[in-house]
Amino acid sequence: MRRTTICRSDRAALLALVAGLLAGVVAPSLAAQDTTQARADSARAARDTSQAPPPPAVPEGQLPATHTVVAGETLWSIGQLYFNDPLLWPEVYRLNTSVIEDPHWIYPGEVLNIGSVVAVAQAPVDTTAVVPQPAGADTVRAQAPADTVTAVAPDTSMVPDTTQAVVEAPPPAPTETYQTIFERRRTPGEAVKDVLRAYANPLYRPLRRGEFYAAGFLTENERLPWGRVLGNTSPPAIPRLTERSTASQFDQIAIQPPRNASYHVGDSLLIARVDRDIEGWGGVVVPLGVARVTELQRRQVLADVIMQFGRIHDGHLAMPLEPFKDPGLTRPTPVEQGLEGHVVAARDLHDLADLQQILFINRGRAEGVTPGDVFEVFRPASGVPGTSSEEVRMVLEIVHTREHSASGLVLTINHPDVRPGMPVRLVRKMPS
Repeated sequence: MRRTTICRSDRAALLALVAGLLAGVVAPSLAAQDTTQARADSARAARDTSQAPPPPAVPEGQLPATHTVVAGETLWSIGQLYFNDPLLWPEVYRLNTSVIEDPHWIYPGEVLNIGSVVAVAQAPVDTTAVVPQPAGADTVRAQAPADTVTAVAPDTSMVPDTTQAVVEAPPPAPTETYQTIFERRRTPGEAVKDVLRAYANPLYRPLRRGEFYAAGFLTENERLPWGRVLGNTSPPAIPRLTERSTASQFDQIAIQPPRNASYHVGDSLLIARVDRDIEGWGGVVVPLGVARVTELQRRQVLADVIMQFGRIHDGHLAMPLEPFKDPGLTRPTPVEQGLEGHVVAARDLHDLADLQQILFINRGRAEGVTPGDVFEVFRPASGVPGTSSEEVRMVLEIVHTREHSASGLVLTINHPDVRPGMPVRLVRKMPS
């Protein structure tokens, strides 16, 4: 079999022919310049911005208005060329977004705006203020960079008045400063002092508005000016199974005033129900909410429910709301051998007393009891008050007073067995 041998000259010619064909097919007429990474393809003439050698910077006073991109340039090299800082390439791109679609690629022949970058990228390095000189002295020029205006002191030699007015510099503009929680720097000792101060002087509010309105009271056989709730004015979204209409907070209800009485817009009314009667003390009034009159009609008034303590429906009662007198932050002071009385009854029927329940006692405004006073419910030892073995079962805070009775809110329970007739004693008294 005949062997064919290719000499080195033929192999070189063949390689040259293949390289020419590939160059004619692949190489475009204008190659894009990649400004972020280097490419091995010499036909695209892309340059790596991190490895491109920094070209010599153009002097500051010779900056042209535009620059025409040539092969091999990047935004990085243009920033180095004109501003001696390659990191200013984002400013060059920002001013030429209408020309450059992608900051990673620029093309030979593109005309870029360069002159506007100076105002953004360059700032004066040093400014020297003009010092006024006496008459006849040489004027002093302020040294400033090339892109700033040179100030010249005025010539005062022609002014006939030889006295020079002293011009004071304007005061600096006030700077608004504030401190955030992240800028606070407190030592551990200061933090401990704040905690101890909070424990030593806690905010004490003896009585709150809601506790006063929601407490309830005994009628003491008094005839009160009750009106009647007619029902909710808005139709129910879900058909109800009963004829009663229930109202919640922010609902509007219709109220029929009592005979020979009238309500006015803005009046506040207590919505309540009267439960069982207690012999000698009348009925037990249980508050359900507070409503405010918004509209007057011929035979009824409309009111909005602004506070709610229980379920409100037609048939409940309404009467003018007793005004609340806020005692502020006053603390009751301890007393010894204070006023004594006994428990009349609990507002709600429970087998065992619990916190936040209401107990009625037989002492009221006529005996000097005021909201905020503190009573103890105790069981005397062997029926002898004042002995060391007596047992304190409950602590009450007075939240509502009537003429001869008061409503106490249970604050502390040592024993839940508290029954009507058990003695009470005043232990802390609000200042008068």
